[in-house]
This record gives sequence, C-alpha cells and structure tokens, in this order.
Amino acid sequence: MSLSGIRSSIDTALSGISGLNHSGKVPSVVNPPFAFPSLHPTDPVTYDFTAQNGSLVYHFYIETLVNKGANLEQAQDDLDPYLQNSGSSSIKAAIEAISWGTDAQTCRVMGVANYGPAVYGGVEYLGARLSLDVWV
Repeated sequence: MSLSGIRSSIDTALSGISGLNHSGKVPSVVNPPFAFPSLHPTDPVTYDFTAQNGSLVYHFYIETLVNKGANLEQAQDDLDPYLQNSGSSSIKAAIEAISWGTDAQTCRVMGVANYGPAVYGGVEYLGARLSLDVWV
C-alpha cells in the first residue's frame, strides 16, 4: 500500500499508450503529448474511508498535455483520444486495467475537468485533468 507503488503502476499503465510520453511523478519538464499523476492539491487523501483505521483513498489528477501551437483545432484532435472512455489511446481504459497487487484494491477514473489552455513550466499547452480515485 505504498504511494510510490501506486505512482509506478500508473506510469506503467501510461506506458502502454503508443506515442504518449509519461512519468509516474510530477516532472520538471514535459515533452508533449505527456501525462502524469499528481495528487489533488487540496484533498489528496481520505483516511478511514470505510471505518476507523479502515481503507483510505488517494485522490489524483492525471494531467494530460499536448502542444497547443497555432492550430487549436489540431491540438484538440491530439488531446481528445486520450480522454475517451475506451480504445488504445484511452488513459481511462489503461489505468482502470491496472492489476494493483498489494499496492491498492481498485481505482476509478471519475471524469475530466479543466479542458483548455494549461501553462506548465512557463509554456502554454492544451490540457485536461482526469480525476482518479485509488482505494487502498
């Protein structure tokens, strides 16, 4: 039930998406298209979810960034496949297929938010956040 094991499992799942650069941790630099998990900034962990000293839930975002460039329509075409419910480019499908072993019980990708311009490292991209809950 380690946080580093969960991040590693997410990174491994992202590695199965062809053409998507990825990291299991928040990176210093991104090379789009790029995805990485980050803990929710204001609500990262729910302790004792089921009862006292029971399971806990980690609340992640999967930050997903593509080059914005001068053609916003193309950037949307580049980002959208990663946000689909299923398919070979679907981040949701890749993450929900994780075999967690001892690191977690299960997970659920809850939805997509913040679709639009995103600044990372001083560079503007087109991005979206997939909301992910992991139960341990």
